Amino acid sequence: MTAPAALNPLPAGAGTAPGPVLIVEDSPVQAEMLRRVVEGAGYEVQLAGDGAAALALARERRPAAVVSDVNMPVMDGYELCRRVHAEAGLADVPVILLTSLADTRDVIGGLNAGADCYVTKPYDEAQLLATLRTQIDAPSPPSCSAGCPPMRLRIGDAVHEVRPRDSRQLVGLLVSTYESAVYQNRQLRSVQDRLVAANRELEESNRTLEAAYAELRETQSRLVQSAKMASLGELVAGVAHEINNPLAFVLNHHATVSRALAQVGAEARPHLTPERARLLDKAAERLTDMAGGLERIRDLVVKLRTFSRLDAGEIRTIDVAEAVESVLTLLQHRLRDHIRVTRRFGPQASLECYPGPFNQVVMNLVANAVDAIDADARDGEIVITTSQEAEMMHIEIADNGKGMSDAVRERIFEPFFTTKGVGEGTGLGLSISFGIVRQHGGTLEAFSQEGVGTRMVVRLPLRQKVPAAATNTGAQT
Repeated sequence: MTAPAALNPLPAGAGTAPGPVLIVEDSPVQAEMLRRVVEGAGYEVQLAGDGAAALALARERRPAAVVSDVNMPVMDGYELCRRVHAEAGLADVPVILLTSLADTRDVIGGLNAGADCYVTKPYDEAQLLATLRTQIDAPSPPSCSAGCPPMRLRIGDAVHEVRPRDSRQLVGLLVSTYESAVYQNRQLRSVQDRLVAANRELEESNRTLEAAYAELRETQSRLVQSAKMASLGELVAGVAHEINNPLAFVLNHHATVSRALAQVGAEARPHLTPERARLLDKAAERLTDMAGGLERIRDLVVKLRTFSRLDAGEIRTIDVAEAVESVLTLLQHRLRDHIRVTRRFGPQASLECYPGPFNQVVMNLVANAVDAIDADARDGEIVITTSQEAEMMHIEIADNGKGMSDAVRERIFEPFFTTKGVGEGTGLGLSISFGIVRQHGGTLEAFSQEGVGTRMVVRLPLRQKVPAAATNTGAQT
């Protein structure tokens, strides 16, 4: 029930109601609410709790109008309406029925009872008062001498016989029914508009929550993987340090032994038998082979130290080829048997980036390329190409593995999406790599064809103009 609309006060003299407005309502709460509304508009009010009590009050003092609920004990609103219009002194008193109008029978019942109009529950106060004023102020038309003839109305599939009291009653009741329907429809449309607006807000909230949840999951995964990679970096750095010390000792002594053997051999060779001379040459060859092995170990240590840089929070200028080689060194155990690596490094070698995260991107992409090549294949190949275009560094890692369908390719950067079996991949590597490249101001794209292979293309600016927060690293997909 809405707040009452402002009404003009009743005109003095002729506009004064000839009698009270008789409100018939068995609910004390509803009766009091109606009394406040009607009295607030300047009308005198009488209250009755049922039709019988209302009829008795109307006989004592003729009301200006009757506003009655339909469903009441003792005597309902329809019977009250018939009784009022059956008495000579009350026949022209307008009767307004309050009903839900939930069924066609309500309208037919009101017509046959002689009701003048309906007001739908829950009622709008302005509509109720406008209807009341119209019924009180309208002049009474002449009634049919013997009542209007019966009429047959078809409503839907049913035919109803009605006996209107007079033309005004017929038109007024039908018009009020239509007005009530219009009002209810307006209310429904208003509710529908509010529901649509609320639904839009809910959808927007859901999108916001989904985005926040996705960001939370990505952040959480990065934090976990960052801790793992930090531990791995410390481990690799520690191993490199522990190897480097004895390696330096062995290299120094190897040089000493090589020089000593060369000097002693030169002096002793004229006095040696052919067999001893061959042993001396074999020892020199073994020292040369040892030098090659030691150099490979020293190269491995250098690359381990390059990979394990713990300065990820700072932008550094790195040598791209050197960074790639450090990654290939760590993955050598997965490459040596069946995969050939072809390097096509361009002339531009330096790049500003966060070294640790950059190394992790390269490792993720190379590891995925290794996984894409069948373990039984003998002609597997990974081609790593670097080039410069304008102010961008291009790094392409291509394989001749099994490739991907378009449906899979469109989802590979989603967190936790993986085509690998349970326990073989986390689905985080490519999504984290994508985030690292994006925070460097670059792009990461995938091009693939099933049965042919996959190309992963990284484009990074050569210079970092706006330093971003250090990016966390992750595991392979």
